[in-house]
Amino acid sequence: MSTPPEHPAPDRTRWTGEKAAAFLKALARSGKVAAAARSVGMSREAAYRLRARAPQFAALWCTAMAAAEAQRAAARRRRKPVHPLLAREVTPPPRDVDTLARRASHLAPAQSHIRRGN
Repeated sequence: MSTPPEHPAPDRTRWTGEKAAAFLKALARSGKVAAAARSVGMSREAAYRLRARAPQFAALWCTAMAAAEAQRAAARRRRKPVHPLLAREVTPPPRDVDTLARRASHLAPAQSHIRRGN
């Protein structure tokens, strides 16, 4: 005859205070709802349902998302600047003819390389 386990398996169908706190910590780190929910054994949908019915949890959710965004913004500020040719924004060409000529002279070797097909 088998004996029942000393500690029953954790209930993964219900939110507990500990799960909610761990979820909010994970959300503050990553800003990803699905990943934070999976980290506590719950679904993304369950997290949104809890947010809809628990105003205190919803307020802390907003705080956690703001913390995650602040971390992402700080990481963006720490990155090295992007080379102008790789930037997402297009910078207008210089109006100064000398600057334009200097830029064109830097591109000339690359363009001749492209034309030769090497």
